Amino acid sequence: MSDTQDFATFPVVATQVKLGGWSRQGGGSVSLRPRPHQELQAFLSLLEHSFLQEFLSRDPCFQISDKYLLAMVLVYFRRANLKLSEYTHSNLFLALFLANDMEEDLEDPKCVIFLWALGKDWRRQVADFLHQRDKLWARMGFRALVSRQCCEEVMAKEPSHWAWTRERRPHHGGAQRGCPKARVPLPGGPGLSPPHCSLCGLLPAHGLCSHQPRPLPVLSKCPSPDPECHCPPSQACLSVAEDPLVGGFLIILPPQLQLEPGTYTLHILPKPPPCPRR
Repeated sequence: MSDTQDFATFPVVATQVKLGGWSRQGGGSVSLRPRPHQELQAFLSLLEHSFLQEFLSRDPCFQISDKYLLAMVLVYFRRANLKLSEYTHSNLFLALFLANDMEEDLEDPKCVIFLWALGKDWRRQVADFLHQRDKLWARMGFRALVSRQCCEEVMAKEPSHWAWTRERRPHHGGAQRGCPKARVPLPGGPGLSPPHCSLCGLLPAHGLCSHQPRPLPVLSKCPSPDPECHCPPSQACLSVAEDPLVGGFLIILPPQLQLEPGTYTLHILPKPPPCPRR
């Protein structure tokens, strides 16, 4: 065949070809994939669904759904060229499980995803779930590795969104291939209260998680051990300790104070005057 032969002389074959989000059928018009902004908004809207809000609230330590794992889900959606109509709970759980496969050392926490994705009869459906995960992985071209920089670029598009406040604490990070010194509770399943974590000092919170910053209703430390001098019933005393892991200090909340996962503003009030002596 001559190098100068006109390719227009070849017959047109009606076929469907998809490459990198482009779709051309039989020489027709080209359909572009959604723009990144549309994909991001569709993903963030998906996270607002009450069912996923409940799922996220059952992971108060962010063991299986911290900000980096959530960012990886969106990266996977894009690499798989999912349509906006495919931004669903089912695909989110598949992608989140795959992200945990790639990044997390502990196997047990991610298995809680089965309970949310498959329901009460989850044991019979695990094999199909893993098969669907592999199909999503193949649809991504088996490109499951996502760099930290890539995740941060995703988060930078909507830096104030609550999903990116799900920062895992240092004692839940790093490689954990041996037996942990303290037992870390698993994230909760549907209908269960969030677990209590002795490492975080978090208490079970009831209801759905709320992600908007709010004032933290806490006073300064009790000024005196005198039993006649006590904090008002609606307020509580704090303990402050140095944090050996990252430096700085830890504020230990009293057991009477129950907080939901989210971002809080701490107001340091002046030390109250000493109690008058009788």
